[in-house]
Amino acid sequence: MSKQLRAPWRRALCGALALCMAAACGGAAVNADYKSDWEKAEQELKKEEQVLQQIKNEKNKAEQQKKSLENQQTIIISQINDTIDQINQKNSEIAIQQQAIADQQAVIDERWADFKERMQAMQVMQDTGAVAVLASAQSLYDLLTYSDNLQRISEKDTEILQEMNDEKARLEEEEAALEAAKADLEDAKAALDSKENQLAANIQAQNKTISDKEAAAQAQETVVAEMQKKADEAEKQYEAWVASQASTGSGVCAEGFRWPLDIAGRVTTEFGATQNINGVIQTGHSGMDIAAPYGTPIKAAHDGVISSTTGHWSYGNVVMVDNGDGVTTLYAHMSSIAVGVGQSVKQGDVIGYVGSTGNSTGNHLHFEVRINGVKQNPRNYVAF
Repeated sequence: MSKQLRAPWRRALCGALALCMAAACGGAAVNADYKSDWEKAEQELKKEEQVLQQIKNEKNKAEQQKKSLENQQTIIISQINDTIDQINQKNSEIAIQQQAIADQQAVIDERWADFKERMQAMQVMQDTGAVAVLASAQSLYDLLTYSDNLQRISEKDTEILQEMNDEKARLEEEEAALEAAKADLEDAKAALDSKENQLAANIQAQNKTISDKEAAAQAQETVVAEMQKKADEAEKQYEAWVASQASTGSGVCAEGFRWPLDIAGRVTTEFGATQNINGVIQTGHSGMDIAAPYGTPIKAAHDGVISSTTGHWSYGNVVMVDNGDGVTTLYAHMSSIAVGVGQSVKQGDVIGYVGSTGNSTGNHLHFEVRINGVKQNPRNYVAF
């Protein structure tokens, strides 16, 4: 191939001739209509798929919130059960304390009855037995001793009764403390019950949201399916038109190159563009990406010799053709390769099939043109 064929004006002429050839067969406007319909259908499909994904995201969010609420509810219910156990324990302690108070009161009552009997007996003795005591006393000491003994008995009984009453008061204070602790626990349980009721209401609300989103997702899936059908039909119509135009020679450039597919496909990434591939930003795209159905035959853009066929981490299954005069064409991401190294090919020969191997996000052909190893804009060499 002469260097004259690579002159800029020749490259510009290539694109112009391709348009003229399409216009000559009366297909330029039709091509634009079919392609526009396909692209519009794809855009609408993508929009509806985004709506569906948003609904699914909202459903997933509601499910996560429900799970969080249920976890909180489990904790609250456990706390309620623990509080109930503590209240029951306090009730048992209060019952024991009340029994102790009752027992203490019984002892006090019994002691008080004994005390009253002694006091009554002493009173009778003082009223009726004073003369006998005086008569039997041998000395003043006997009289004083008798009187002191009566006084000590009375004081001792009074002291014992006071101690018993003090013990009862202490038991009653402990009972009051237990009752207060029980009241605090009942307040805590009431607060926990309120939280649990609110959580239950929130869980019920999330269940409704999940149900609504599930119904919305099912309805949207129907819309997406209809849009997918519409997009597929538009693509088929476009490809059918492309196939009908294949015999006109459409896509062959003045420099002797041809479009590497029998269909126009859809150029998704131009030469030099910035890409986001699986979350990785890449600048200076080295070729032109042409989206096409899986298995679409890939044709040699120009006569040449196969210089390389390999599997590459980025290019995937890739074929390189030496077209002579320092010109090399590259075809990447093939599903399978149909040629071998050293094999001569003619323009239009099948060298492989469209796929998505290597660092790829969908079925397409990555096409490059290199001159003396320098990557060129394929638009200057091929057109459809």
